Amino acid sequence: MFRGEDGVAGGSSSGPAGLCVGSMGQAWARLVPLLLLLLPGRGGECPTLTPWLFLLGAKCVEGCGPGIWAEACSTSGCCFQDLPYPDADSGSASGPRDLNCYRIVSAGYECSWKYEGPTAGVSHFLRCWTPNSAPMLPSRSLKSGHCCYFAAGSATSLWFSDQDGIAVFQPVTLWVESRAENRTQKSPKITLKLHSAVKYDPPSASDITVSGSAGQVLLKWETPARQDGAEVQFRHRTPGSLWKLGNCGHQEDAGFESCLCPLRTDAAQEFQLRRRRLRPGAPGDPWSSWSSPVCVPPEHPPKPTLRFSVEALRPHGRRQVTLHGQLPQLELPEGCLGSNSGGEVTYRARLHMLSCTCKTKSTMTFQLRKPLNLAGAAYDLAVVSQNRFGPGPNQTWHIPAQTHTHTEPGALNITVGANGTTMHWPAQAGAKAYCIEWQPQGQDRNLTNCALTPPQDPDPTGMATYSWSRGSGAMEQKVCYHIMIFASPRPEKPISWSTVLSTYHFGGNVAASGAGRPQHVLVKKLSQDSVSVDWTPSPLSTCPGVLKEYVVRYQDEEENLTSELPVKPTETQVTLGGLRAGTAYTVQVRADTATLQGAWSQPQPFSIEVQVSRLFDLSILLVSLGSFASILLLGVIGYLSLNRAARHLCPPLPTPCASTVVEFPSSQGKQVDWVPCLTSPNSCIYPWASSLSGKTVQHC
Repeated sequence: MFRGEDGVAGGSSSGPAGLCVGSMGQAWARLVPLLLLLLPGRGGECPTLTPWLFLLGAKCVEGCGPGIWAEACSTSGCCFQDLPYPDADSGSASGPRDLNCYRIVSAGYECSWKYEGPTAGVSHFLRCWTPNSAPMLPSRSLKSGHCCYFAAGSATSLWFSDQDGIAVFQPVTLWVESRAENRTQKSPKITLKLHSAVKYDPPSASDITVSGSAGQVLLKWETPARQDGAEVQFRHRTPGSLWKLGNCGHQEDAGFESCLCPLRTDAAQEFQLRRRRLRPGAPGDPWSSWSSPVCVPPEHPPKPTLRFSVEALRPHGRRQVTLHGQLPQLELPEGCLGSNSGGEVTYRARLHMLSCTCKTKSTMTFQLRKPLNLAGAAYDLAVVSQNRFGPGPNQTWHIPAQTHTHTEPGALNITVGANGTTMHWPAQAGAKAYCIEWQPQGQDRNLTNCALTPPQDPDPTGMATYSWSRGSGAMEQKVCYHIMIFASPRPEKPISWSTVLSTYHFGGNVAASGAGRPQHVLVKKLSQDSVSVDWTPSPLSTCPGVLKEYVVRYQDEEENLTSELPVKPTETQVTLGGLRAGTAYTVQVRADTATLQGAWSQPQPFSIEVQVSRLFDLSILLVSLGSFASILLLGVIGYLSLNRAARHLCPPLPTPCASTVVEFPSSQGKQVDWVPCLTSPNSCIYPWASSLSGKTVQHC
């Protein structure tokens, strides 16, 4: 099937069973058909040639059917027949390009190429020409070489072995012919020794370890077997960007290869690696294919911005915690869109139960869900980001414990005896464990006492019990304790606990310790029948919910009558009214809890001296009235005395108009004499009085 244009001398046959043979001339070519006719055979079939005929340069006659080369054109070998189309090149600018043939280290050989142009209906043929010095199957020609082909169909790569009729230790010439619509396109030819052209394998993505720090990412993998001394390149891209090529350099470390690549702080990246063999003094061998994607998250993944709200504790002992906001969504490159690609950032919730430290497990991580139902304990809740580099930045909130009372009065009963302390509380159905925690109010959590106890059969009243000795966490006298009891059906899960009760307890005997006896009782008078009673707060008032009320008792000492008045626990003053004057009283104050009564304070006597007070006020009034009356009387008496004395010293004179005492004779003319006025101004004769024509004028 070799032709002149293939660089092989001699004639050619265009038939389907033609063979490039012979340098013995056309005489042998004419003799061969006669010899073939003499050989036995079946109708329409080419006879089987004996080996000596190959030395004569035999060929199969055109139109001979499958012929003697039918076995050589099996799908597993190189076909030594003519191509099933005319040998011509369309000269088109498109067609097969970039043919690359090499030995695969693991097994066999491979040729690959690219095709430019429409691919519909295109069939590819890989052609090979080998000089005569190379072994041939199944004939050995005396001409300068032989030729064969592989039919690749629509594929642009083809694998074969050293048993498929192509010399691998000698130089061979290869090219690709692509056939479409009666048009043939040929690639440029390459000549090489297939065994020497080695194509390394790319690193396996599953074997690559990724670590990042200081703005760089280190990719490291184990060197494939028998593939040392490779040159490595990488390419990388971010979402929506083109590939960028980078060089990892020559790998000289035995056993491991690595590549240091740039790490983006704000975007995920997709990396791919390829390798090729380097030989001193020789061009580089073909590059391996690109590895599977290695996806790398950003150095600083986006931090979640969430907030949370906590509701009040519900009657069933749990409260709802809700996270508000959206988790950030990280954009990934095209090759990293699958799940578990390595470039994604996941966010999970981590819950740490701070209360009840004696339980077996305090921390758990779970998928974010809204809302959470938690007990009234103290928690640390965090939203943690996780990527292939490990945990990233997180957002943490502290959820404080429920400190106010969550229990019915009397639900917790604590008794202290010679053998220790015993607690009783309502048993919970389905509980597998109870956790009891108590600590002094306002103290550090390091002073918290904790006890984990399995449920026991409740007593006839349905109460659970826990006891401990004096030496292990005994409660001190006059100390306020915050007590919390939790129950859980699954103690290994911190999220499964619920609050049985949360309350405060005042250590010691309330009456004997003096905590129930208020001090410094003071009585102040408000009116003639009322007083104000004040006292200092009881130590019980510092323990929330422990002090139920104050009781004020006052007693009439004369009639032995006693009255009691309840006072709110937040008040330390009361007014006593309806008291009787001049009666002796005593007053006392007591502080009570919900279950225990306190002790009365020292009796404080008092009385209201109403009579003494009235006489004093009356005397003041009488003195005032007497003084006023005396002054008034003296004034009246003085006035009367002066008036009477004036009458004696200056008796009344006759009225000038009715008397002749003051008449003047006419001889006196206009003379006027002064007469002193001793009694009344009306009886006086003033100098300006005058008489005209002998008449006397009197001023009346």
